[in-house]
Amino acid sequence: MKTLTLTRLAITAALFALLAPSSLHATNGMYLTGYGPETVGRGGANIAISDRVLALNFNPAGIGQLQGNHLSYSLSILAPALDDENLSNRPLDAEDGYFPLPAVAYVRSGKDTPWAWGVGFLAQGGMGARFKQFNTFFGTRDETFSEVRFMTLSPTVAYSFSDDMALGATLHLGYADAAFRFFPNTSFFNTQDPANSFFGVDMEPAGGLQTSLRLGWWWRALHRLSVGAIYQTKTESNLSSCDMVVDFTGHPQLGQKVQYSADIDGFTFAAQAGVGFAYRPGQRWIVALDLKRYFWDEAIDTIVVTATDPDIMGAPPEVVLPFVFDWQDQWVVAVGTDFRVNDRWTVRGGYNFGENPVPNDTLTPLFPATVEHHASFGASWLKGKRTYEFAIEHAFDNDQVNNNPDPRVNPFGPGLRVGHSQWTVSFGVSRAWARKH
Repeated sequence: MKTLTLTRLAITAALFALLAPSSLHATNGMYLTGYGPETVGRGGANIAISDRVLALNFNPAGIGQLQGNHLSYSLSILAPALDDENLSNRPLDAEDGYFPLPAVAYVRSGKDTPWAWGVGFLAQGGMGARFKQFNTFFGTRDETFSEVRFMTLSPTVAYSFSDDMALGATLHLGYADAAFRFFPNTSFFNTQDPANSFFGVDMEPAGGLQTSLRLGWWWRALHRLSVGAIYQTKTESNLSSCDMVVDFTGHPQLGQKVQYSADIDGFTFAAQAGVGFAYRPGQRWIVALDLKRYFWDEAIDTIVVTATDPDIMGAPPEVVLPFVFDWQDQWVVAVGTDFRVNDRWTVRGGYNFGENPVPNDTLTPLFPATVEHHASFGASWLKGKRTYEFAIEHAFDNDQVNNNPDPRVNPFGPGLRVGHSQWTVSFGVSRAWARKH
């Protein structure tokens, strides 16, 4: 690839970084079902078909099937809807929004070498929600807000042993950050039991770098049957060095807000493993099935926010906020199909089931990773060296109730119901051209 093209790719990645979402609403836990309109339209079934540029985020061995140069741009727009209420049937006023998820990737392979390499930038996953004008248990009207963002730069390499088998590896160089507000303008001092007082918190984004490794294998077992397998290590995040304000205005001695320096520990993106199968009943038709396991049990347990170095003399020297999640491992099944109508048009459809990893007793509307059933449709149009793609996905509403009376785990009160559904629309364009040397 020429230096000018690499420069353009770097500039594009930088522009996409500026477009990165203020919060992401994930669909398989904190991961998305698909990256790019082709895989979204197929319900995320891609492990054994990974013969397109964004394969580097599914099965990196798949880029070994490509020949020449390939460049892809895509943008997904997420539109989540939250429908929540507590035991007294007071609705929680969730703020809906539209969240852009960009991706750009380049792959180079073929011509007298078994090696292929590529690099991609994408918003990989996350979650979050905002609720305004909530009637708190302390007689105030206040808000809550949470967001987690996760973006990666993904250099990838693949080696083809033959036309029928390849191995690949992707190094995810990621950046994640998290922020939250929990009744930031509410301060209640319990004179009878000071230990059960409440002081609102407003934490600015805490960020940090992280890495993970994804390994992939692809094999054309029969003329019409391909098999793939992947494994990705977990991604641990040490999010640090952010400002956090605690509202001590109701405290009899302090009587004002205090700023701290805060760190977040225990925030991890799960390891994952999966197998996939792709079968071609005919020349124009392919059917794919993926089975994946996300290991959330070892990733999202108790997340601890620790604040130190207060800017006011006499304030507590340390504030520790534990958030209990206790997520469970998650099975994901994706089924999808492509049908090439003619030399230019391809249509696709898919279904994705991602088992809900959130236990009832730790459910919170601040991190609504509860949807399970997804249906999708997509199409692509080939014109010359370019392919234009579109997909739409709907995550069906999933209601869940938390009856946990412990306010430290369920501050919204027993009987909390969370309903979550979501639409995703994806657009993309890719270009392929021959390798000259």
